[in-house]
Amino acid sequence: MPQLPDMLNEAALRAALPGWEVVYLERTTSTNDEARRLAAEGAPDWTVVLAEEQTAGRGRRGARWVSPRGRNGIVSVLRRPGAECPPERWARLTLAAALAGCDALDAVPGLSAAAEVKWPNDLYLSGRKVAGILVESAWTAQGGFVVIGTGFNLNLEPSDFPDELRPVATSVWMERGGLGVDRTVFLTNFLRALETRCTQAAADFTGMREDGWRRSWLAGRRVTLTMAGQPLEGLVSGLGPEGELLLRRDDGVVQVISSADLIRPVAD
Repeated sequence: MPQLPDMLNEAALRAALPGWEVVYLERTTSTNDEARRLAAEGAPDWTVVLAEEQTAGRGRRGARWVSPRGRNGIVSVLRRPGAECPPERWARLTLAAALAGCDALDAVPGLSAAAEVKWPNDLYLSGRKVAGILVESAWTAQGGFVVIGTGFNLNLEPSDFPDELRPVATSVWMERGGLGVDRTVFLTNFLRALETRCTQAAADFTGMREDGWRRSWLAGRRVTLTMAGQPLEGLVSGLGPEGELLLRRDDGVVQVISSADLIRPVAD
């Protein structure tokens, strides 16, 4: 493994994030679950939960995501959006998180490929998954809140992945030819970028959609997907008003996809 700090630098994170509430954990089941618990207790906007190890993390549709100790970037951010981003616009925060992840990956020296967004919630490098995003919302007596959870594969070697994931997953360490990344620096860059992108989501979502489309791994690809149990096939032709996927079917109809599963490119 690369010779890097074994632990996140909590003091440096706190100093780099003035005005944030930083919660650092050596071990947790899920940073998203911890952020939701804190939200129910009244934790403020921009509370961030970071962990060295996560034992029961999850992705969309309950998919399991476990991270070994001290190797990845595991972070969840509690947002209590104000009037500038009402509940009907909270879906924008998934794209905000994805683009913030791209910004943080762009800042890593020595990456040969630009980060891309596989709609709606994965980040790719060199055509393989490097990060996943899980955005959840709920309501309590203190009002509505959103938890933005992100897991980055940072200092993982190929042998760290199960056999079935090795062809489709990657890490920053792998993409840099065996050079690791300082997780404290990376997560600081990501969280600062997330703050900027959340502001953009409220003030200039048109520009954000354009950024998202330029970064789209699916742009112009023919794909199959499942929406509400219904299989669909078509050409990915853009992003909708709130970041939805626009799928042009063979009958010429452009279908707006707000949520889907099993999105796969059709082989040429």
